Amino acid sequence: MANSYGRILAVDDDIKLREKIVTYLEDSGFDVYEANNGKEALEVFYKRKPDLVLCDLQMPEMDGLTLLEHIQKESPGTLFIIMSGVEFMSEVISALHLGASDFMVKPISNMAVLEHIVCKALERGRLVAENKKYRIELEKKNAQLTQSLSQLKEDQDAGKSVQQKLFPQPHFKFRDYSFSHKVIPSLYLSGDFVDYFQITENKIGFYIADVSGHGASSAFVTVLLKSLMGRLLTNYQIRQNKVILKPELVLKHINDEILNAKLGKYLTMIYCILDLDDNSLHYSIGGHYPNPVIWDGDTTSYLKGDGFAVGVYENAKFQSYRYDLPSQFSLAMFSDGIFEIMEGRNLQEKENKLLALINKSQLKVEEILTPLGLKNENSGPDDITLLLMNRGAVLEQIYD
Repeated sequence: MANSYGRILAVDDDIKLREKIVTYLEDSGFDVYEANNGKEALEVFYKRKPDLVLCDLQMPEMDGLTLLEHIQKESPGTLFIIMSGVEFMSEVISALHLGASDFMVKPISNMAVLEHIVCKALERGRLVAENKKYRIELEKKNAQLTQSLSQLKEDQDAGKSVQQKLFPQPHFKFRDYSFSHKVIPSLYLSGDFVDYFQITENKIGFYIADVSGHGASSAFVTVLLKSLMGRLLTNYQIRQNKVILKPELVLKHINDEILNAKLGKYLTMIYCILDLDDNSLHYSIGGHYPNPVIWDGDTTSYLKGDGFAVGVYENAKFQSYRYDLPSQFSLAMFSDGIFEIMEGRNLQEKENKLLALINKSQLKVEEILTPLGLKNENSGPDDITLLLMNRGAVLEQIYD
């Protein structure tokens, strides 16, 4: 357990549970502080500066979300794990959007599982710090590493070439529906992925996915994802296995495969079926943010839906949603990296600005990305991906 030592602040108004957590973690070698609510926790936080905060959502005086906002403003690098019952899943998702590292469903019956989640979060935090230190050292020694970097670039070129071949064609038209996409990696390889493909004469499948982390390891998971989806499509075509037509079953299948692979990675994903028989959209959301944005000819809004991230929990459940498509519309799906490069005082302001960009039916990719200052060669702190579907639009080539 030597690598899992760290300072932890446990915050919960359930005294018995809190004492149980404190006792268990202290016996495992952690330094543990405790607080009864968010207000009390802030005082302890300022005094002790813990590495990780383990916090309940529902508490008197100051709840977990408010505490998270305060701590993120004061110390963005502090890890934060939410504890909550399944009935508060929407608040858990809000906490993850605000920067929480992970969450655990209450009641907590197995302290060993809690310890495991804490250890993983601390290890991720250490890796981030080590990666930052590594980048600084790499810059200082750049002149001495020219030859090694040249070889590394050749390897990256090969990896990028492979990944680029996995993406669908930039523009795809099926009857009066048109699809297009753009993926802009933060590093040389992307952990984001998109695809669209014909399943039957009247059904099109498409999805957007965002693998945790960046670089080669995350890019490898996108290769696995492409293979898994291809296998589902083949199973339908050869054996008439209809999983590929059920968005919630597709996410469940991918969830199980990622867990079985034990890659230490998870992903968020939206998988959709476009049904031309009745011009309807059927989709399932696996922890992905933001939700799809649609302009329906009159107003712009986010489609409803939420769900667990894919590849985190063995018993994760996913739900399918339906949306009847109008005769003219634009539907856009983004990876959360889009918010990293947007200006705005808070997340709500950025979400509203994103809605304002989707404002007509025959919309093109560059009409969304150009106002944000994004071009093909740009990169940001996170991968940035856009998947766009129009009805009645004729899209042209965007980048030379």
